[in-house]
Amino acid sequence: MQKCSPESRVGRPKDAAKHTSIVEAATRLFSGQRYDTVTMEAVAAEAGVSKMTVYSHFSDKEALFEAVVSDVSDRMLRVLPPASSENLPLRERLSAIGAAFLKIIVNDHVSGMAHAGIISAAEAGNELIVDSPELAAQDLVSLWAGDLQARMAFGVVKPASDREIKERARRGTDVFLRAFGKTGKREPS
Repeated sequence: MQKCSPESRVGRPKDAAKHTSIVEAATRLFSGQRYDTVTMEAVAAEAGVSKMTVYSHFSDKEALFEAVVSDVSDRMLRVLPPASSENLPLRERLSAIGAAFLKIIVNDHVSGMAHAGIISAAEAGNELIVDSPELAAQDLVSLWAGDLQARMAFGVVKPASDREIKERARRGTDVFLRAFGKTGKREPS
C-alpha cells in the first residue's frame, strides 16, 4: 500500500484540529506502550474520533508513528539550546540539554533519548573518559530524569517549574561529570 501524506490526498481538505488531536493521542499512547500494542482503534478512541477519521489522515500505523516522531522531534528541537552554546563549558552544555530534555518528559509527558554526539565530542576533546558514548548518554538521561518516569506512570508528578528543571539537570550533570569527567578537568559546582 502506498503511503499518502494528508497533503497529497484528493478530496475534502482535512481538519487540522482533528489531525493535531490524532497525533497528540498517538503520542500519548506510543509513549506509554510498546509500538506493537498501539492500535489505530485505540488512537481513534483516545483522540475522540472515528477509526475512519484516523485512516483519512494516515494511511497506516507506520505513517502515524512517523508523524508522531516528526512532531516530537520538532518540539525537542525548539527547546534545545542554540548552536551558539557550543562555546560554553561542558557542564553548561550538558545542563542546558538536560533542562530541555526534562521540560519535554515532565511538562509534555514525552519520553526522549539523549544524543550521544555531545558525549563523543567531549571524549574526543579529552573532557570525558567513557567506554561507550551510547551507554554514557543513557546514564546521563537516567541521572537527569531520576524517578520522574516512574512517578509519572503513577500520576504523582506535577508540572515542574523552570527552576526545578534546571536544578535537576545541573545535579544530574554534576554526578555524570564526577563519574566520567577527566581528573583535574572537573568544573566547580
